[in-house]
Amino acid sequence: MKGKKNYEEELTIDNIYPHGLSREEKAAADREMAAFRMEQWNKMTKADHLRADLLQVKYQMESVIESLEYQGSLHFGYFLSAYIRAVQKKQKEFAAEISIDETRLSRIIHNKEFPNDELFIRLELHSNNTISALSWFLLAGKGKAYNISTNKELRRKEKKNVHKTIAKI
Repeated sequence: MKGKKNYEEELTIDNIYPHGLSREEKAAADREMAAFRMEQWNKMTKADHLRADLLQVKYQMESVIESLEYQGSLHFGYFLSAYIRAVQKKQKEFAAEISIDETRLSRIIHNKEFPNDELFIRLELHSNNTISALSWFLLAGKGKAYNISTNKELRRKEKKNVHKTIAKI
């Protein structure tokens, strides 16, 4: 057990206490790391960049899907727009590639229209299965669930269509 305690203590020390570098050493280390990252970035092919951009969209989507609270600005249309940017397309070109009306695409991006199952499948196919239809569906569903749970105007409007309710339980 003593070995485990020393290991945990070392982890704590390494993660809590400062690195011990002077400002100049830290700045030099940061420049060296930035240069290394830029070198690696420049070595990437166009396909590597596309994959990195798509995975970034995918992981951000998954993070939003898994979060407990709804973040209104990170709706389905936000991620669809991010996806279109990641694949370096114009909306018109992208709409043609997935056989959707450009106006409808714009309405979905601007959160004015809810996407259908066919669009989820088309997005999965377009991404060559990088982002699943299920992920697109869950993302859209999160927004829909929020809207249903908070839309008081819709409740007032629909109340006139319910002529009788069950007794209070």
